Amino acid sequence: MRGLIFDLDDTIFPRAQYVHSGFRAVASYVASSWRREREVVLAALVHGNTTGHEGEEFQFLCERCRLPLSIVPALVAIHRGHTPVLSLDPQVRATLVRLKRDGWRLVVLTNGDPAVQRRKVAALGLDGLVDDVVYAEEHAPEGKPDPAVFAVAVQRLRVSPSRCLCVGNDPERDIAGARRAGLKSIRVVDCRPRVIEIEADAVVDSIVKVPAIASGLLSERSDAA
Repeated sequence: MRGLIFDLDDTIFPRAQYVHSGFRAVASYVASSWRREREVVLAALVHGNTTGHEGEEFQFLCERCRLPLSIVPALVAIHRGHTPVLSLDPQVRATLVRLKRDGWRLVVLTNGDPAVQRRKVAALGLDGLVDDVVYAEEHAPEGKPDPAVFAVAVQRLRVSPSRCLCVGNDPERDIAGARRAGLKSIRVVDCRPRVIEIEADAVVDSIVKVPAIASGLLSERSDAA
C-alpha cells in the first residue's frame, strides 16, 4: 500500500478561486445593505486584491465606495462564513481518480480555520475522491509544519512513512514540514516568489504530473534503504 498526503490551497485548487467566491458574497451583501452597485463593489475588491492591497481589500473597498470602515469586521465575517462556490479542475479530478485506481491511498492535510476548510472540501467534492481529510489546526496550534500533523496524516493513510509522499506548494509548511516528519515530498510550484531553504525531492507545475513520478520516488527510497 502507498500513500499520498496532499495540501489543499494552491495545490489541489487555486486559493484565488475561494477568495473571489468570498468577494462575490461580500458584494451581494454590500449591494443589498448599502445600496451600492454589486458589480462596482466586486470590481473594487478584485482591483484591491491585484494592486498591492491583498489582505486589506475591504478597507480599499470602503475608501473606493465611500463606506464606513466600521463595517470591515462584518465583511470579514461574511467572507469567512460564506458557502463557497468552487470547481475542481477536471484534470485534477481525473488525477485523483487515477491515483486511487492505481492503489494509492490519499489524504488531504490542510492548514486554516477548520470550519472554513471544511466548506472548501465540500464545495470541491473531495470527500468522494480521497480517503480522509486532516484539518491540521485540530491537531497542533499552528498546524503545518508541526511534524505531529504529518504523523496524524500518515496514521490516517494506514501506511508506513517510507511508503508515503507529501505534495504541497509551500516550501516551509509542506516541504520542510514533511522532511522533519521523515517524508519525501513533491513541491507544486506557484507564481509567488519563494525563499527555499529545503527543496522537495521533486518539483512539478501541477499535481496532474504527480502520478508519473510518485512511484519512482518511493522506489528510490526503497533502494536507499
